[in-house]
Amino acid sequence: MKKFQALLIVLMISLIALVGVAVYADYKVSDKEPATQKTTTKSTEEKTTEEPTTEPTTEPEPQSTSVKLVAVGDILIHTPLLAEGLQEDGSYDFKFLFEIMKSDFESADIAVVNQESVLGGPELGYDGYPNFNSPDEVGDAIVDAGFDVVLQATNHSMDVRIQGVHNTIEYWKKKGDAITMLGFNETAEELCKPKYIEKNGIKFAMFNYTYGLNGYVLPEGEEYRVNLLDDSNRELIVSEIQKAKEEADFVIVFPHWGNEDWLGEPSDWQKNWANIFTDAGVDLIIGAHPHVLEKVEWIETEAGNKSLCYYSVGNYISNQQELNEVLGGMATVTIIKDETGTYIDEENTGMVPIVTQNDRRGAKPLIQTYRLSDYTEEMAKIHDIYNRFDSSFSLERLQNTANEVLGDWIK
Repeated sequence: MKKFQALLIVLMISLIALVGVAVYADYKVSDKEPATQKTTTKSTEEKTTEEPTTEPTTEPEPQSTSVKLVAVGDILIHTPLLAEGLQEDGSYDFKFLFEIMKSDFESADIAVVNQESVLGGPELGYDGYPNFNSPDEVGDAIVDAGFDVVLQATNHSMDVRIQGVHNTIEYWKKKGDAITMLGFNETAEELCKPKYIEKNGIKFAMFNYTYGLNGYVLPEGEEYRVNLLDDSNRELIVSEIQKAKEEADFVIVFPHWGNEDWLGEPSDWQKNWANIFTDAGVDLIIGAHPHVLEKVEWIETEAGNKSLCYYSVGNYISNQQELNEVLGGMATVTIIKDETGTYIDEENTGMVPIVTQNDRRGAKPLIQTYRLSDYTEEMAKIHDIYNRFDSSFSLERLQNTANEVLGDWIK
């Protein structure tokens, strides 16, 4: 009996053990991650790794840039200006020409001046009207004043013949990158071609021509030395402007043209060339030579082209003795380049009237140029014009003339 009980106990223990093993085995199988589940999870992880999150992109802000250009007219070094520049040791200093308005030229992005006479050197003899030859120190003063561009193609280009042109070219070459000279050419390949200037991301093409040479003729083989504005060069001029329009953002022509002392209204010849320039693709025209102010206007051609034309900015400085000849202007033009193109900002464009003061009370003439807004009636009363030629010369007359010619373009 006891043996039976013992056997029964052993059987029961064995049965319990077998059940326990089965339960344990089932538990271990349930604890494992199912194959299908594991495969799915791995696939999801790999997809995440292979396809990185794409950051949202934003378009860059449109870039806009601008250039402020100023331009003044004729520097006429008459004999009284030669006398004012002469120093006690026999040298010359012409910094007085720009002393009053120097900050206007230095602060501009591009400053332009018309140098009426050649810098022919002392061996050709310095002189004023009618055959001008000015000392190199005039050029030194132009660079010192902060000008970036100097215009040399004028009717006085041949006053001391071709040697004066040669010497002038050599002088400006020595200035290197300090300033760009327009209008005279060192080689035949340069005839009527532009000079390029890049400023603030805007590329400019600039041209300078003169209507004539006071009856002088360029010598055979050197006809290319001065850019002439005449019908014989018309096709070349148009072609070069059209090429420049493709290369540059903005094209400017500085013509030496018109009739002397024609106040206000330009000649038909000027208007015709202004239309030719505009049709070819010029954006801005700034003229000199008449020695007086002429009007400013937009020009639109049948082809749909448009330019802004300053027919004449008058004199910058001279010894001329008429009210209209001492009243000049400084063209101020703001050019903008943005996503729509390159264009003139009309709101910040116009003309600053200027006046040349001529005081002869001292041992030397004192001739300098001021903004008309800084000029006074007291200064008018000591002007050489008032004291020797025209007692009606006054600040009010200067202001009235400026308003009559320039109107809303006055800045």
